[in-house]
Amino acid sequence: MEQSTMEEELSREAFLRSGLTEEEVASRTAMGQNNAPVSSTDETLKDIIIENVCTYFNLIFLIIAVCLIMVGSIRDLTFLPIIIANTLIGIVQEWRSKKLLDRLTIVSTPRCTVIRSGNQSQVAASDLVQGDLVLLDSGMQIPADAVVEEGELTANEALLTGEADEIAKRPGDELLSGSFVVSGACKARLVRVGKDSYSSQLTIEAKKRSKEEQSEMIRSLDRLVKIVGIVIIPIAVILFWQQYVIGKGTLRSSVTATVAAILGMIPEGLYLLASVAMAVSAMRLAMTRVLIHNMKSIETLARADVLCVDKTGTITENTMTVKEVLPLRVPAGAFTSPARITDQAVQGQEAQTFARADGQDSIPYADGQSNSSDHEL
Repeated sequence: MEQSTMEEELSREAFLRSGLTEEEVASRTAMGQNNAPVSSTDETLKDIIIENVCTYFNLIFLIIAVCLIMVGSIRDLTFLPIIIANTLIGIVQEWRSKKLLDRLTIVSTPRCTVIRSGNQSQVAASDLVQGDLVLLDSGMQIPADAVVEEGELTANEALLTGEADEIAKRPGDELLSGSFVVSGACKARLVRVGKDSYSSQLTIEAKKRSKEEQSEMIRSLDRLVKIVGIVIIPIAVILFWQQYVIGKGTLRSSVTATVAAILGMIPEGLYLLASVAMAVSAMRLAMTRVLIHNMKSIETLARADVLCVDKTGTITENTMTVKEVLPLRVPAGAFTSPARITDQAVQGQEAQTFARADGQDSIPYADGQSNSSDHEL
């Protein structure tokens, strides 16, 4: 037992001096155990075009357009620009969101110092492999999940967890990829790289796109178009029969009259109006550095009445300003009006008090951080 422990200690000391060999690095790279960045979103430009073009809404107008072209009534295709504009708005907006998502990353360390075959060298973060021995110093970002082997440091994991407190890391402690070294230095062994690392899992989750989720307005419009699309089929047949058989009209005039009648039953303008409104909203949000996965998210955001955040500002920023305090439970006669604090930033204290509206008492507000800024909640 003692001999085994001694051998392990000698092996560990040898690893701390020399790290991995070049053969081990090549073998692990071949097995895919390298720190390659996570792939972009699975959806391609072709997928986005197919998704926006191949819809039931467009199918109806395609059938109408084919019928008009077959009878030579080309000038009656004036409804097509609306359909094309509606489709292009969706394609352009989703392609733009995809490009932004592809650039989304947490780890931005270009190069790292690694020990291989007893020599220190600078390598690209993407060329690191599982088991590599890296040297971390103050100011560096941790490129992959690692374990401290030698030395001590303090790390800031605010980018991952939202907690701004610095965390001391000692031999045996885990380091999360994406966190920053505030002070100290150490030798660390990489344990999870590439898509298996903590930061990569966060990035993959952020890039996910759900096909099933739709806003209430879009669901209603799709349902309306499907119902109308089914109803207009017998109506179109009856109208054409009346014009062509009973009315003894020509094929061209009968098709044109039938199309003119059923076009008024399809709300193509409503679709375009909804698309334009959501596209403008997406652009306005982009000006404030808010990324929208797809335009349907606009309505979901508009329907949100309450935004729940914590003091660390994990989903916003650590820059919130208290505008109004509304007590959850108020004894009868205790308040003349809700306590209102306007343009007063929350100061970081263990227990801070806000004056009641009547100036007689106070409400304790516990917080251990400073959240002052120009933003308002």
